Amino acid sequence: MNPTIRLMTTADIPSGLRLNSQNGWNQLARDWQRQLDLEPDSCFAAELDGQLVGTACACVFEKVAWVNLVLVDQVYRGRGIGTSLMRCVLAYLDERKIPSIRLDATPLGRPIYEKLGFETDYELKRYEGTIGQIGPGHVDVAIAGDQDLDDVIRLDRQITGTPRGRLLSYVHARQLDPLLIAVVGRGITGYASYRPGMRAWQIGPCMGEANACRALLSTVAGRLKDHAVFMDVPDLHVAANVFATQLNLTPQRQLTRMIRGERFHEDVKHYWCSFGPEKG
Repeated sequence: MNPTIRLMTTADIPSGLRLNSQNGWNQLARDWQRQLDLEPDSCFAAELDGQLVGTACACVFEKVAWVNLVLVDQVYRGRGIGTSLMRCVLAYLDERKIPSIRLDATPLGRPIYEKLGFETDYELKRYEGTIGQIGPGHVDVAIAGDQDLDDVIRLDRQITGTPRGRLLSYVHARQLDPLLIAVVGRGITGYASYRPGMRAWQIGPCMGEANACRALLSTVAGRLKDHAVFMDVPDLHVAANVFATQLNLTPQRQLTRMIRGERFHEDVKHYWCSFGPEKG
């Protein structure tokens, strides 16, 4: 029997969390809710005999989309459910004429995405561990206020090449996760955030100048000292990888950043760690 594919709703979040746990992922209910709030028409669920057995979503930032929350119940893998869900997501994005579609792939998902036209952009390492505290940086760090949000959004776009204002405004407005800023003179030279997860705190994003990011990550380390954390760092950023090890973290697994359509590249030298696989 083929599954029925339909749009997800908030009522599906407990089933999504079940798939999270089954696959060892880190998302909480609020991460699923954020996706549904930002892009409800791109969240698809596969249902079989009244049970949710797979999900796939995307979030659109003008000309760039991020695919995320692609999960299939372990019992039903190998039946093409993940591919069918991905085709629904891609059809939605193609209908909207989104030229660049991106995602962070696990080793399990990478072959599926390659068959759907995705190509490797670059690799990231997921660092994991109980974070250690190191000395403070040499740049002032503060919590972003309403007056700082436009500058944070502008800096993020310069570095990522993606207009993620909707995402950052959502995070800031709900004050669930602090947006920290590094300030030199009257200018913001970096920003960072962190949030709780099912298995560990996720550190990221962290973007900006080197001294700013070291100060921001040192501040985060002080706040999360002795907590389990994840941090996704581009392989190309040598200094960020070194700093992750100084925080007492070790590589857990590899993630592959993939792209379908128009290619572009982040300013990786200012890209210390990502938001996570949900939004890049």
